[in-house]
Amino acid sequence: MTYDPRQPAYRLHTLVAALDAAADEMLRAAHGTSYARFLTLVTVQALGTPTQAELAAAHEVSAPAASRMVRTLSEAGLLTAARTPGTGNRSALTLTPAGERLVADGGALLEDAFGRLLEAGGVTVDQVRAVTDPLLQVLRPETA
Repeated sequence: MTYDPRQPAYRLHTLVAALDAAADEMLRAAHGTSYARFLTLVTVQALGTPTQAELAAAHEVSAPAASRMVRTLSEAGLLTAARTPGTGNRSALTLTPAGERLVADGGALLEDAFGRLLEAGGVTVDQVRAVTDPLLQVLRPETA
């Protein structure tokens, strides 16, 4: 039996991959950063002042991958990792002002581009939410 690439699961994965690639290209061109790094900053912002372990869990990456990303973003001046007294080896992660600006400006860039894409495709934001919100509620109820 062959798999039909017109099936909804395949089409959805293809769409997500295309959106991720477009976001990466836009962020690299406008802000010199990758979409993966941008998402890490967004996750830190959403969590407040997470530990590296909390970031790894929320971002669904390994602890070593989170450590590498935190080091890279810290070296770029976008994130700080400050040891919290009494917590052992744990550090609280916070965005720097430059990191906050990148999240705000990059987010505006991506939302504008996505809005233009929806308009070109004749799709409304409400239609996107009608499909994505129930699926996210099932897959990740804590974030929906």
